[in-house]
Amino acid sequence: MPDGSLSHFKATLARKIERNQKRQSRVERNASAYKSSDSIPEYQFQKFSEWELEKVKAGIRKKVQKERKIELRKTVVIFAAIAAVILILVLMLI
Repeated sequence: MPDGSLSHFKATLARKIERNQKRQSRVERNASAYKSSDSIPEYQFQKFSEWELEKVKAGIRKKVQKERKIELRKTVVIFAAIAAVILILVLMLI
């Protein structure tokens, strides 16, 4: 073995251990900042009867249908505007 290789190896190991300890302390500090508890949260959802559940579902369906109609109207208006612009440009070129 060349001179100093063992001491160099020991110094390298010592620096590696120090870096790992520093990194580990950082990880533990950050993890503890975000971790509030080990327990799983329990949610308290409202219990609906079958009739109330169907009423809520019907309301959601109505809302979705209304949004679809509005979206369809917007699409038709946009396509009509594009078609009108194209028609005007074609008539100008003739």
